[in-house]
Amino acid sequence: MRELKVAGNMRELRTASGYSQKYISELIHIARQTYSLYETEKRIPDLRSVCELAEFYGVSADMLLYSDLSAKQIADSPAGGHFAIAPGMSAIPINGADARMLTNYKSLPPEVQREIREFVLFKKKLTGNS
Repeated sequence: MRELKVAGNMRELRTASGYSQKYISELIHIARQTYSLYETEKRIPDLRSVCELAEFYGVSADMLLYSDLSAKQIADSPAGGHFAIAPGMSAIPINGADARMLTNYKSLPPEVQREIREFVLFKKKLTGNS
């Protein structure tokens, strides 16, 4: 039987997307403490929760259960993978180079992230891509 990676994937997708355990637990209609037990591998999520999380993040249930969806794993993969960019957005396919850039961005302080977002919007306006 394949090794379950659901706990790490739940934590990785949630934190990479900027969500709290409380927000996700309310989304899938469970107690926050139950969600915490899922992320710490003290309990295995039920099928309904797995399906709701997979749909929310835009990944297959199989990927959520068995694939390594960590930002580092996606960034190290030349093919990339799926990554949730911001709260309220589903995971989207990105290549390895873009995943590395996003991982680096996520590690920056919030004020630097804001400056980068403002710069990107400025450049989009200059090129007419707004």
